[in-house]
Amino acid sequence: MYLALRNQAVLRRSVVDTMRLFKAMGYGGIELELVRGLTDVLALDYLDDFFIEKVNEVSQELSFPVTAVSCHQNYVTDDFTFETTKRLIRTAPKYHTDLVIVSTAISDYEKEKHPELYDVLDIRTKELCNVAEEAGVRFTIEIEPHQLLNNLKSFFRVAEKVKSPNFKLNFDIGHVFLSEGGNLFKAIDDAKEFIVYSHVENMIMGEHAHKLPWDGDIDLLAVYRKMKETCYDGPVSLDLYLQDYETVAKDCLDYINREVFSKL
Repeated sequence: MYLALRNQAVLRRSVVDTMRLFKAMGYGGIELELVRGLTDVLALDYLDDFFIEKVNEVSQELSFPVTAVSCHQNYVTDDFTFETTKRLIRTAPKYHTDLVIVSTAISDYEKEKHPELYDVLDIRTKELCNVAEEAGVRFTIEIEPHQLLNNLKSFFRVAEKVKSPNFKLNFDIGHVFLSEGGNLFKAIDDAKEFIVYSHVENMIMGEHAHKLPWDGDIDLLAVYRKMKETCYDGPVSLDLYLQDYETVAKDCLDYINREVFSKL
């Protein structure tokens, strides 16, 4: 395993400058996220050929792959995001990746007012999976507390509805820790056929707050050892928002390499 960055939280630099900086730190790749910061702003230029060619040029120069492309925004009821996600799926192979990571990004509280949301979720996810199958891309979703897909049970329900071999799971350590009551080993066993990527942060039970790797209740070494033995041994993206990402990135990399990845 190796640590990749998520550019979503790095807002003071261009993507290319971000790649160069994090390569110098020792990161192994970049998960390229369309969403800028904690907003609903999408960087549509990431889908343009000129931008893609530049990123690929630097990626090859640095041996710094695009590990995945992602769009953590509401594709369920937002038509623009839904159509943009289709474009992103078709664009992913141009970045030499077959992974597109999304979340529903819509609160499960909305289902009380609009119970039909789950039907819309199923229909739109199936359509996106169809696009992914045509493009040779794995449509990878993550569960998150208080969203429509808020636990593994809800994930498996949609998997059964869409019946697509390209429907996969991004195993966000903190999210699954909260959603499954801390039972991460069982979650890995249950979801092993779907896990194709992972986000890392730490969390305290009962609090949805992305904490530094050494600051929380999760035994990251035990979890990633289990994951490596069971189903996954690829890139992992650092997923932080509460801190200045660029400032803490080197310490996070050093800690995860020293205390987690080197001991697997």
